[in-house]
Amino acid sequence: MKIFYHISHTSWQIGDEITVGLEDNNYWKSMTNNDESFEFEGKIHEAFKVLNAAFEHYSRIKHAPSIIKSYHFDPLRSLDESLQCLRNSINLNRELIFESIRKEHYSELPSRQKSIWLIPNQKESIEFWNKLLNSDNSKTIYKLEILDGMVHRCSQEWLKGGTFSVNHWNMKSKNYWEGVKAGRIDDEVLFEGRFRIIE
Repeated sequence: MKIFYHISHTSWQIGDEITVGLEDNNYWKSMTNNDESFEFEGKIHEAFKVLNAAFEHYSRIKHAPSIIKSYHFDPLRSLDESLQCLRNSINLNRELIFESIRKEHYSELPSRQKSIWLIPNQKESIEFWNKLLNSDNSKTIYKLEILDGMVHRCSQEWLKGGTFSVNHWNMKSKNYWEGVKAGRIDDEVLFEGRFRIIE
């Protein structure tokens, strides 16, 4: 019997059988549907244009266009917003590269775009992920039994990003899919298939 855990806001019941992997998961949907933008004065503005205009304004290259006059023009907030946009772009590029490498070299493994994330059946792993994902105890910890499907245990170390070259990301991706350094309490488990809630 293959036992794993999952922490989420879902409302599963003991005995429920769930199939995952037939469609994009919520994590991937959130990335593909996310436009980097700001809303003010009832209008949506592309983040890059706003932040570029703010930079030009701060640098006194030119005055900000009237269309974004209601922007806050606080340099520290602009820097924070720019970093958040950069983080999101890095994560999106990472996911695209990881999926491309998986399809080409590791197609027998579950996709990060369709999988559910599970926790190894280890007390230390459950405690680690519960502290990280469930700090306010608003989520439920489910114990589940794998009925059939694809499981891949991997080290989340390879997901940590930066402004790396494509070659660097390719190396990290291959290590991720090959399970290099897996076996620690902070591992994540990708799963596509069918499972049953047992607790």
